[in-house]
Amino acid sequence: MKTKTPKLLLAFSAMALLASCSMASSSRSPSTVVSSSDAPSSQTSTTTSTSTSTSSSSSSSTSSSSSSSSSSSSSSSSSSSSSTSTGTSSSSSSSSSSTGSQTVPDGFEISTEDGQAPSSSDGIYTITAGGTYDLSGTLEGRIYIDVPETDDDSGEVTLNLNGVALSSSENSVIYCASADKLEISAKKGTTNTLTDLRSVQEADDDTQGGGVLYSKVDTKLKGNGTLEVTGTYNNGIHVTKDLEIQKLTLKSTAINNAIKGNDSITINSGDITAISSGGDGLKTEDSDLSSKGNQRGDINILGGTVNIYSACDGIQAAHDFYLGELDSESAGPTVSIYTNKYSPYTNESDISANSESTLYIRSKTNYSSYRFAGYFYNNPGEEGVWSDASYLKSERSQGGRSTYYYYEMDLPSSYSSFTLYAFNSNSSTNSTTNYVAKSSGNTLNAQRDLATFSISGSSISISGWSTYSASSQQGGPGGGPGGGGFPGGSEGNSDKADVSAKGIKTQNDCYIRSGSLSIQAYDDGIHANYGETLDNGETSTGDVYLQGGSTQIACSDDGVHADRYLYVQGGSTTVTSSYEAFEGNQIYVEGGAAVAYASDDAINAGNGSNSAGLTPLIQVSGGHLFAAVPTSGDTDGIDSNGNYVQTGGEVIVAGPANAGGAAAVDTDGSVSIQGGTLIVFGSFERNPSYSGSVTASGLYGYYGSRAYTVTFTGASVATETLPSYTYTNCLCYSVLGTVVNCA
Repeated sequence: MKTKTPKLLLAFSAMALLASCSMASSSRSPSTVVSSSDAPSSQTSTTTSTSTSTSSSSSSSTSSSSSSSSSSSSSSSSSSSSSTSTGTSSSSSSSSSSTGSQTVPDGFEISTEDGQAPSSSDGIYTITAGGTYDLSGTLEGRIYIDVPETDDDSGEVTLNLNGVALSSSENSVIYCASADKLEISAKKGTTNTLTDLRSVQEADDDTQGGGVLYSKVDTKLKGNGTLEVTGTYNNGIHVTKDLEIQKLTLKSTAINNAIKGNDSITINSGDITAISSGGDGLKTEDSDLSSKGNQRGDINILGGTVNIYSACDGIQAAHDFYLGELDSESAGPTVSIYTNKYSPYTNESDISANSESTLYIRSKTNYSSYRFAGYFYNNPGEEGVWSDASYLKSERSQGGRSTYYYYEMDLPSSYSSFTLYAFNSNSSTNSTTNYVAKSSGNTLNAQRDLATFSISGSSISISGWSTYSASSQQGGPGGGPGGGGFPGGSEGNSDKADVSAKGIKTQNDCYIRSGSLSIQAYDDGIHANYGETLDNGETSTGDVYLQGGSTQIACSDDGVHADRYLYVQGGSTTVTSSYEAFEGNQIYVEGGAAVAYASDDAINAGNGSNSAGLTPLIQVSGGHLFAAVPTSGDTDGIDSNGNYVQTGGEVIVAGPANAGGAAAVDTDGSVSIQGGTLIVFGSFERNPSYSGSVTASGLYGYYGSRAYTVTFTGASVATETLPSYTYTNCLCYSVLGTVVNCA
């Protein structure tokens, strides 16, 4: 149980100082209060263990303010009050360029009943004891929290915001360096603003907080009030541990990530707006296990209304993403995501400011069994650093005569040379002695960022340097690779962002369970990565589960992309526009409803270096699937680089009639219909086989260029309206007793 500290009064105004002196022998005041005033006073900070003190008393240890958080901590240790003392403190209202002090405006107050009086120096208020602190008023300064961790949670700190306007040009407005936990509550009926006045971050600086609100401890943002955060330095809200948001009306705007929680982000309720002009909307970073065995890196949106506007990825999870909860009685969250050109806040210069240097390598051979890494150094024999390469995409060269396979790696600064190494793909250790192949030492090209290589035996040859043009390529720097299709299949649309601008991107799995989700992305709508080495030592699986809720996606590349398994199990998912609507190594439609409109392939199962390497498969056992593509061009309604198997469910495919390899249903393997109903407007590239109670018929002979409505009746009812194309073929495979109408 926390014990309340003796109550005392600290004030900065001249009247309050006189009152403090006259009350030296009186009883203590109801609460601990620290306030600011523009009245002139000497720049001293006074504490004492006796029952009284005056503003004329100088502290035995007087600290000047510093722009760094470490200096703030030092200052607090020399001027903080003990829990049994009363004291009076004063601070100069004039700024001093030599000490980094700030003007302390009139009207700011911080008080506590169960904590300890914060120390104050030049606009920096330092909290060194757990408790609840009430803040109100305007301050150009900072709140610095440095509370020792405890075993009984007595080191928890709660900040109640009762209408504050806090800003700082020196560091994070609120910086929590240490505590058991931090809670920030915007009280009902109040609007609170935190504003970063720093210029854009140009280099790493450990003394600077990475966000306007920066916390190194588990942090919860809550309350029935409003909190507005504006970041000009880097991130808006940045928590290096777990971040939880509840009930709050929150708006976070930043040039980089709007809301970042390294270990996790959980939104339970509230009205959240995240705006990033040059980075991601919501982002986690770590994917290891905590000391308690909990998985880090997840993003959970379980309730509330969330609107995300981002230049790069709307949501980027270092591990899994969860929308809503299964079997929830509530309607679930409402989430809207707009990325890159679909966001009115995107700023290309902010994207460039957040981009990291990247080295690209490419080869005409698909070395899918190899993993690549670069060793960077200055002089032979000197110690250097490793940088792992990741597969980016494959792409036809201009003129279409060659296919190149692209990789990218971070380019470490301050190195002039590198050696390229190839390792077996199942090896995770970089070594200068144990490798498959290596290049000779190569001088980095200061004007070029793309090296072309080839492998012969145990030697890698670098044949030339060129410039990786993000405007003409399908990936790029910034938020990560742009992504694309599978090698050997469609490689994605070139009309998309130069950076990764996916609606939702996970390094592991994605679960859409309940709620309403709307995505407009200048890249993939939903994307799950396979083959990433996570911090927990495991390999990411790259699965997407569409289990419930209502999802609407309009995007420039893949609507839903899973590097391994894509499951349609419940809810409704509609991709209104895309290059490829649903793409995965293997796709399983088991329930729910999926509607897919695409300009290339509507449903595509492929394989390649960035997939799980399984035999491609599309399998339908239940649910309802509608897929439509243009009838002209190299498009497929359903395209499996392996087999298509149907044992149940209802499927309607509208596409071309086998012309130049394009078909409504295109498979490299077999088509097997064992149950359910399949209606194909167009043709099969390979003749299907059907068995059991399935019968085949030419449902209707010819359909002119107008819209038709297909209605299933019987055990279930589903209606789809065909695009206004001319279909010269229509085939129906259906179980006995099913009635299908088309008019």
